[in-house]
Amino acid sequence: MPELPEVEIMRRYFEEVALGKKMVAITFHDHLDKIFKTNRKTLTQKLVGASFTETERIGKYLFAKLDSGGWLHLHFGMTGNLELFRSEELPKYTRLVFEFEDGDKLAYRDLRKFGVVEWVENLADFQKKQKLGEDLLTISAEGFQKGLENRKVAVKTALLDQKHFAGIGNWIADEMLFNCGIHPQKRCDQLTTEDFKALHQSGVEIVQEAIAADTHYGDFPEHFFVNYRKEKAQHPEHPKSPVERLVVGGRGTFIVPEKQKL
Repeated sequence: MPELPEVEIMRRYFEEVALGKKMVAITFHDHLDKIFKTNRKTLTQKLVGASFTETERIGKYLFAKLDSGGWLHLHFGMTGNLELFRSEELPKYTRLVFEFEDGDKLAYRDLRKFGVVEWVENLADFQKKQKLGEDLLTISAEGFQKGLENRKVAVKTALLDQKHFAGIGNWIADEMLFNCGIHPQKRCDQLTTEDFKALHQSGVEIVQEAIAADTHYGDFPEHFFVNYRKEKAQHPEHPKSPVERLVVGGRGTFIVPEKQKL
């Protein structure tokens, strides 16, 4: 599933290949219209003849602003991505194509069709309706702590709740907790200010490093905990404490027991 780093990489790619170029057509390739939350007619009316002027990302949600007003929202579900092309042959699993005046075409690809394409009139209203908090890369350490400190739930569960801050996915939460030596079942109201500061700093650094490395799932920097995120794996810093798998808040969670004690 594309997480915050991958979506940020796609946001930058979208800016590079699509901003400022007039759309002359869009073509639809999902015959069940599963991914289109806005109907084809409205999408065509809003997009054809318009240009994208800027992008915004909130967590794993990507938005592109139109010079004619409103925003296009793209969510990549589990298997979505973008691909620029010029040939007549469609990239595999293409569901939507933006055709530009200069001859470029941008495909929205999605194997499993869990993604979303929709037109959004107002970004702030959308964020409020979806109960999306501030993006992880922009929220302050104080704001991060405020969203967690008095909650009587497991910290792993709270980190994945997008309403206080958006963008922390399952592996990122495990990475943060491992780095900080915090057990995922520890309650938020049992954490200290130093714990919250460390978690916030760790989350930002993980995401920034993953973006800088242009990483994708399965291709992470060598020192990332996610590379050992499977049951009975041996982390080199803790060879006598094999990785254990827990279920916290219904989500598979991995820890090094020697480092992350409850």
